[in-house]
Amino acid sequence: MNLHHLQKHSGFSLVEMAVVLTIIGLLMAGLLLPLTAQMDQRNYNETQTTLRDLRESLIGYALSTPSKPYLPCPDTDGDGRENRVGPDCVEFEGDVPWATLGLGQVDSWKRRFRYRVAPGFEKADTGFTLMTEGDIEIRDSAGVASSVLVSKGKYGEGSGVDESENSNMDHVFVSRPPTTDSGNEFDDLVVWLPATILFNRMVSAGRLP
Repeated sequence: MNLHHLQKHSGFSLVEMAVVLTIIGLLMAGLLLPLTAQMDQRNYNETQTTLRDLRESLIGYALSTPSKPYLPCPDTDGDGRENRVGPDCVEFEGDVPWATLGLGQVDSWKRRFRYRVAPGFEKADTGFTLMTEGDIEIRDSAGVASSVLVSKGKYGEGSGVDESENSNMDHVFVSRPPTTDSGNEFDDLVVWLPATILFNRMVSAGRLP
């Protein structure tokens, strides 16, 4: 009698345990999604902050150059330093020269930041003037930029048209809210330095005109 009762009790305990485990699994699944979203938001915010700091460091670089102000060249060989041949950049686009600037080696997803400088703003011999015209176009924004900084976001290089525009090595970039729409996924983070802001900072510091 006692043995039979024990068997019945043990069987009930197994069923009960299965129910409890199922409930715990559902609760954990419900908690994991918000946690992932919080981590994504934190990474996004940290990367945005780093991009803004990098933009300020570009201005600081121009303020500290000897004689005439100019912007750094991209890093094209992966050592973190700008690459020049004489006064000119090897390329107008590459990685952020993080060692030259002192910050911004990688974003929150451990990918290198991309950087493009407009022709005329990078020349170390003549520097830029108030008449220098940037050619970097940021879609849906007014004016032109002297330089642009890009993080490829959580998912890296996507197949969307707008993400491809930010990777095709030309002077046109796209900045817009992220989306997961099939065929036009976008999670790039883009920060740029308008020529007008750069000029204003140089004039305020007495570097221009």
